[in-house]
Amino acid sequence: MTERGEGFDKDQTITGVEERLQARFPDAEPGVVHEEAVVAVDKYADAPVKDFVDIIAERDARAAVEDSLSSES
Repeated sequence: MTERGEGFDKDQTITGVEERLQARFPDAEPGVVHEEAVVAVDKYADAPVKDFVDIIAERDARAAVEDSLSSES
């Protein structure tokens, strides 16, 4: 298995996930969106292959934000 981490920027990945989630959930609190993006990216940041960290982290963060929005209702 090839390890590809040279192009991975954790902060940039968090920012991208956060921006996409905020666009998808404009009613979500920015602090919640940021925190869920950080938690999700941190979860996969040490993976040996980083090609899909942004996609997987966004999926996890999206589910967490959806849960937080549904619990507010």
